Amino acid sequence: MGSTTLPRLTTGGHEIDTSVENFGWLRDSNDAASDFEELRRRMDSDGYLFIPGFFPREDVRAVRLKICEVLAGEGLLDPEVDIEKALARPGMELYFRPDIANGPAKPVLDQVIYGPKIMDFYTRLLGGEATHYDFTWLRTIVPGKGTYPHCDVVYMGRGTHEVYTAWVPLGDVPLNVGGLIVLEGSHKNTPSLEEYRHMDVDTACQNIPGRSQTDAAGRPYFGAIGDNMPSLRQELGCRILTCPEFKMGDLLTFNVYTVHGSLDNQSTEIRMSSDSRYQLKSLPIDERWVGENPPGHGGKMVRDMIC
Repeated sequence: MGSTTLPRLTTGGHEIDTSVENFGWLRDSNDAASDFEELRRRMDSDGYLFIPGFFPREDVRAVRLKICEVLAGEGLLDPEVDIEKALARPGMELYFRPDIANGPAKPVLDQVIYGPKIMDFYTRLLGGEATHYDFTWLRTIVPGKGTYPHCDVVYMGRGTHEVYTAWVPLGDVPLNVGGLIVLEGSHKNTPSLEEYRHMDVDTACQNIPGRSQTDAAGRPYFGAIGDNMPSLRQELGCRILTCPEFKMGDLLTFNVYTVHGSLDNQSTEIRMSSDSRYQLKSLPIDERWVGENPPGHGGKMVRDMIC
């Protein structure tokens, strides 16, 4: 693979160096899909597991169709094209729609991401009965910039840190549609990320009016490690990893310390994906994401601090 074989790729508006030294593909773990000792070894080594075709494709397609129906009903899709293609109506803004995931799409989505197959997978991977957060994240990314680099621990670190994200593409996602990217080896001990990993987005400076979502030093903070993934890649001396085309039915799971983001969406399609979280049932769980109506970020979940 060389830079001449790939289209121009960007993340956060910054061009990615696609040379073999700085860019590559995620490791396919289907060869070890039933060997959970080996899967645990790979999770420890790589910080992620990529299992293409984990879910039945038609089950995921049912989720996509339901989401498309909602978006079409809101006038957000091109009315001249089959809604399943999810072509964005020009000029509109759309990014984060947990209201759909936890509302009209919940019955069909939950069957996929919280069904027996995936819960058995995490129970065997974690070596004990697994549970999941009750809140589900849904991203509906319109053409434009993707997700900035971040670690999940800053958003969900108030329980155990042995939490794992499942990123599930709700449609086929070739490179130009803007799939997920990870920084290779970024989950390991990295001194330059140590301060960041101790942050919590739900903190506020009680002695500075209007200051919310701050880091431990009192600086304005919204969870991303800046907006320049290629620069961060260079700083950490690792590669950016992704997939030539994610497919409906694929599973990419990673731990809370793995730095990830997404490619920019250079297509006319809305890129849909869900994020769900799993851990051992026996371990403490972050109160923001569980219960009949999880409180989420902000409000009573904000902790005051002196800055």
